[in-house]
Amino acid sequence: MKSLIPAMALILATALGARAEGLTVQLRGPALAESAGFLMAETRGFYAEEGLEVELRPADTAPPFEAMARGAVDVAVAWMPPALVARENGLPLVNVAQIFARPALRMTCRADAGVASAADLRGKTLGSWFGGTEYPLLAWLNRLGLEPDDSLEGVALLAQWPGAEMLRHKQAACISTLSYDPAQGEGLVRLDPRDQGADLLEDGLYVLPQHLAEPAARERLARFLRASMRGWREAVARPEETARLILGPDPDPGALRRQAAMLRGIAPLLSPGGALDEAAYRRTVEALRTGGAGAVLRHDPAAAFTHEISDLAARPEAAASNGTGSGTGTAQTP
Repeated sequence: MKSLIPAMALILATALGARAEGLTVQLRGPALAESAGFLMAETRGFYAEEGLEVELRPADTAPPFEAMARGAVDVAVAWMPPALVARENGLPLVNVAQIFARPALRMTCRADAGVASAADLRGKTLGSWFGGTEYPLLAWLNRLGLEPDDSLEGVALLAQWPGAEMLRHKQAACISTLSYDPAQGEGLVRLDPRDQGADLLEDGLYVLPQHLAEPAARERLARFLRASMRGWREAVARPEETARLILGPDPDPGALRRQAAMLRGIAPLLSPGGALDEAAYRRTVEALRTGGAGAVLRHDPAAAFTHEISDLAARPEAAASNGTGSGTGTAQTP
């Protein structure tokens, strides 16, 4: 994927305006398709229609929460498990919307390594991207009663190579994959964490409490969410056109096919309007709290999300006024 990053940087450098009354947003990656809805919203002028100037920072610019802690960005796109871990460690992140209503994380394993189901993972070597993506994997292993202690009774975790090379070279029994970007090959078994109740939420929008303090700030976030979800709906409805947009002129045919396929796979994961499902949030927290001393989270989070922004985004007339009409519902106040 490294060869695709310059293309994204070129798109952003030429298409995005300077920050003014708007928002600076740290995207997540590394695949361009994982940011396609935001890029589509910018290119189609959806942010401009909402009266916003949005600066989209490529995924490789900086770790999202580091950038947020430094005050370099207003909004970060991130998976929920690392966001909750960061919150527990002192960065008071608040989830204001959920772009993906369903998770994509999977484990793809070699049948010739003796893996036919999750019950066969004991004693195996597993690949992880780390960088925060290991937290949902650890929660899944806790559900299975497996410790990442390199023992025959637990599992070993290795930093994962790009693609499926670790499977082809038999460096690992299993690797982390995504439902919209599956590993290809013969004799592969795909495991789904939902089977163990470990389907943890992924791409959401995160801000710090100061970005929720004023009605005007909440209104900007609501308009950003509404335009972004519009961009995502268009991106997945036109995967080939979107793939060409994000890859730039004369794209590699293989890269074009892959990005379009990823967008088709992302379509069923999208939230209809960006509202966080509280039951899915509770399920995510419960899985992260499972495992006793080895649990990913030590404490139940407090005030870690709000419905206020998605409620406001769902009511265009409220966003068009002064952002004061979204104080109802089950919102958590940071």
